Amino acid sequence: MAGPRVVLVSNGPGELSTWVRPTLRAWRRLDPSAHVSIALIPCQFASGGEVDLARTFGADAVTTPAEYLRTAALGRAPSALKDGADEPGVVLSMGGNGALAAALGRRLGYPVMRYSFVPYLARGIERLFVHDEGTLRKARRLGVPARRVEAIGNLVADALEHSEPAPDPGSPHVLLFAGSRDAFAVHLIPFMIALADALHARYPSARTVWPVSSLLSDEAIAAGIAGRHADTLGGVAGRREGDELVAPGGARVRMVSEAERPAQLQVATVAVTIPGTNTLELGIAGVPSVVMLPLNRPEIIPLEGPGHWLSLLPLIGTPLKRFAVRLFVERLDYPVSLPNQFSGEPLMVEVTGVVDVAGVAAAVARLVDDADDRSRRAARLRETMPRPGAAERLVRRVYELREWPLAAAAGAADAASAAAAAGATDAGCVP
Repeated sequence: MAGPRVVLVSNGPGELSTWVRPTLRAWRRLDPSAHVSIALIPCQFASGGEVDLARTFGADAVTTPAEYLRTAALGRAPSALKDGADEPGVVLSMGGNGALAAALGRRLGYPVMRYSFVPYLARGIERLFVHDEGTLRKARRLGVPARRVEAIGNLVADALEHSEPAPDPGSPHVLLFAGSRDAFAVHLIPFMIALADALHARYPSARTVWPVSSLLSDEAIAAGIAGRHADTLGGVAGRREGDELVAPGGARVRMVSEAERPAQLQVATVAVTIPGTNTLELGIAGVPSVVMLPLNRPEIIPLEGPGHWLSLLPLIGTPLKRFAVRLFVERLDYPVSLPNQFSGEPLMVEVTGVVDVAGVAAAVARLVDDADDRSRRAARLRETMPRPGAAERLVRRVYELREWPLAAAAGAADAASAAAAAGATDAGCVP
């Protein structure tokens, strides 16, 4: 007997890797008979590589943002999502604009539920799943009825479960993250090359590793290594030798695939990254990190909502965006890293504003050199970060709410552990 039709709606790289992938994995385990699709929707935060990434997850179908727009204009949904089947179905929004997911549900004739870090219930969504009790309380204060919202835990913890440590770590073992969007990575890669040289001069036995996002294009990686935009953040060009980058001062940065990232997290001493889902993954792994928000050229930072569309205006778009980003950050009295946001503690070192290699290298060195402080941060990260189990709880709750039988259950979910799950703020498009 065919199982239900499930449509996981998502938008960007972080949501796909840390929300959709563990949920799809749990769905396959709990109900192999379900037909599970991934529907990608338009979003200004998308990197352009989401379709290829989603196709590696093993979904029964993957539809593109272009298909969404083309069929929506005709009042229809992409045919692969329903394909003439009469089985019951559900749309689960997992990132991006909730209104777009609700509209897709209407066209498919399916109820719509949503998982989000933001306590907002868009019209047309019947159930909101959030990551922790604090966000649940915020949702209630914002008027979301108690019967329509519940906390089920943080899916990012499920994404990092079951990883083995990488062999032969360096001393220190430093991870550098250049992001997952071409437009920003081309500026960050030269900075990371220069940073590797600065750290190599201080720590000759260090091992520096760059877990390369699968969403970065070969062209962007090559442009970054060539230093095409090195002047943005005071970076330098390097050269590539196989799976290593060689910096001008002799530092070597090992390039590893995204699949190796969890193993690298297990052995990292410190990491350097930009705000986003990476910071939560690092926090769950207990890796004290330097999280930098460079404002040397604010116009290259993606904005949410109207700010993005204003930035596209001819002639005045770039100055408007530069002003908007600077105004936002100058008034920002809120951590930029996800672990700091929901722990309420400065566990990650944050560097914002006009950054330079020397300043970031000094912040990394303070972490490396103070083992006691690093151990304290790592311990508090492990104590305050979420635990695995949210993906299974989410799937089970969908089946309970729809009154569907589970074709194959793989052990009871530990509902009591949901209260221990921590949270963060949404890293996607406007809800």
